[in-house]
Amino acid sequence: MNLKILKETPPWEWPEDACNMFLEILEDDQADTHDRILAAELAGDFTVINDELVGALLAVLQRDDEPEILRGTAAISLGPVLEQADIDEFDDPDAVPVSQDTFHKIRESLHRLYLDADVPKTVRRRILEASVRAPLDWHQDAVRAAYSSDDEDWKLTAVFSMRWVRGFDNQILEALARIIH
Repeated sequence: MNLKILKETPPWEWPEDACNMFLEILEDDQADTHDRILAAELAGDFTVINDELVGALLAVLQRDDEPEILRGTAAISLGPVLEQADIDEFDDPDAVPVSQDTFHKIRESLHRLYLDADVPKTVRRRILEASVRAPLDWHQDAVRAAYSSDDEDWKLTAVFSMRWVRGFDNQILEALARIIH
């Protein structure tokens, strides 16, 4: 089954080897870039994500020779599993498809990459958008800095991120008022 068909197929109907297919494509830097982007997008689905796929997504994200769009997609695909693990807190081992060690590795890796000024802006924005789904103390300062930026892309990322980070009710209302007027 090819990736384009999988994209149009509900995840619960994917073949059992879908995880392996995504892993193989993500790890093959000679594979078609569009296929790798689609594999990164699909790899974040709860029906397939696991420690091994997280490792492949992080490997792509950390490589500065990978296309920005692929790196950004890899970051975004980590968001849902971060959120679920943060909500569940590993009380029920079956509720989270990754280990607690992997959860912490994702958080640490995203924070480190976000702080790296050499990481392209688009990738850093996607890292912030994914990482806020399991908020940490550093997120408030990052969101505040993004919101106060003159860069409209960073402002958009900040407003998106405010959904998960507490303390931004006034800024959310302000952003909504700007849209309405």
